[in-house]
Amino acid sequence: MQAKRIAVVAASIVIGIALSAFLIYAYIPLPIAVPVLNIQHIGFGTTPERFAYSNVMLLLVAFTGIAFIWLDYFLGTQFLKS
Repeated sequence: MQAKRIAVVAASIVIGIALSAFLIYAYIPLPIAVPVLNIQHIGFGTTPERFAYSNVMLLLVAFTGIAFIWLDYFLGTQFLKS
């Protein structure tokens, strides 16, 4: 159980870092734009310095938290009690 809990924490941190970096650096145009929502691409296509470090930390915490919750649920480590 302890190994599963360490794996959940480590994997959620790695997932949070990877998704945050992807969202900040990537700039992928969508084949079909959504004019009502003004969505034409995925990602910001910038650097952490220009994006502001506080926003980078907010993305990191958000993605890590979501990954932690779902990994805890799927692996059944019971970090978050029902």
